[in-house]
Amino acid sequence: MDLPWWVGPTALFVVPLVIALLVNLFVRHRRGIASNAVLGWFVIVCWITAVTWILKQVR
Repeated sequence: MDLPWWVGPTALFVVPLVIALLVNLFVRHRRGIASNAVLGWFVIVCWITAVTWILKQVR
């Protein structure tokens, strides 16, 4: 079964954020994470997705 193209980028964005939220909640006893960290991670995932998509098209 072939997954839609958006599953990879979504998982790459959501899974680390959920892990960071759980670490902050249970280890550091804080709620949430900094909005700058979320925005930075979103930009990184967008770049990774764009480069991957471009390399697939070149092939």
